[in-house]
Amino acid sequence: MEWQVTIDDNTQIVDLPDDSTASDLVNHLKLHPDSLLVLTDEEKMIPIPLVSKLPEKPIRVILVASGG
Repeated sequence: MEWQVTIDDNTQIVDLPDDSTASDLVNHLKLHPDSLLVLTDEEKMIPIPLVSKLPEKPIRVILVASGG
């Protein structure tokens, strides 16, 4: 299945198996799971736990920084 994934101002189409999780997406993008949030990219963004199957909706990845 294809997902529209936006990171910052960069939008791309990512093709992954239908049962892929948010963790699969993070690994595919070669990002570190401790440095981001995965959310639905809608007016009301909903967090997607890394172990959860990706919804059939556009996805937004927000990169975060920790001071600790």
